[in-house]
Amino acid sequence: MRLGFYNLQGGTGKTTIAGNIAYYLSDKAKTIYVDCDIYAGSGAILFGLENAQHTLNSYLSGNSGLNDSINHYRDLAVIVSDSTPNAFNTDIDQKRLLELIETLNENYDIVILDLPPNITEGNLLFSSLNLEEKVVSKMIVVAEDSIPGIANTLKTIELLYALDIDVVGVIVNKYRDITNFEEVLEDVMAVLPYDEKVELQWVEAVPIIEKKSKFSRELSYLAEDLAEVYIQKDLAALRALKLAKELKEIGLKKVDEEE
Repeated sequence: MRLGFYNLQGGTGKTTIAGNIAYYLSDKAKTIYVDCDIYAGSGAILFGLENAQHTLNSYLSGNSGLNDSINHYRDLAVIVSDSTPNAFNTDIDQKRLLELIETLNENYDIVILDLPPNITEGNLLFSSLNLEEKVVSKMIVVAEDSIPGIANTLKTIELLYALDIDVVGVIVNKYRDITNFEEVLEDVMAVLPYDEKVELQWVEAVPIIEKKSKFSRELSYLAEDLAEVYIQKDLAALRALKLAKELKEIGLKKVDEEE
């Protein structure tokens, strides 16, 4: 299952939410988090991997292999983007990017894609428009509790529908009772409060979901709901398909041997 987190607007908290949910789910299924923001990703800071030699950038440029590019934070597999100015030297190989996602999808139960804001070169949203299967199978939109934030969220949802990408729902983040988002947003799956403790995770390189706070509690509830309502169902279907494929391959091999 490939689950993306997105908004056209930057700074809504996509990385905080995507990274923390990925970490939570890694205790339940084989999970990998991929920071797809090639030029301005911050996932490396969240997981204390700023000095990682092998990144998504070095992989796309052909300087790193896949196995080298996968780091780990406890049980969670992590592919980070380059957090230094050297990121701007990345040569994006679109085919290599698509092959990466396909390989991860075959080897992990859950692939969490932390997508860059705006519409940038190499954005996975547009990488599969001519393919039979979407690169991102499900999308969660992360909104910010502000008037521009809600306006950009509506634009984001409209874009995703136009691209025929399944929107699971909207997370309203940094809630401070600023907007009446209930009047304009549908499918709000969680409202996460503004919490100054979230800033500490970037200093300590420890996901906020490990700490005791109202934010982490609400985020844990959301992650648990995702695991129960969406992920378990999809995992059962995917595992059944994989088993059927393996049985078919065994059957074909047996026929060849008999011939």
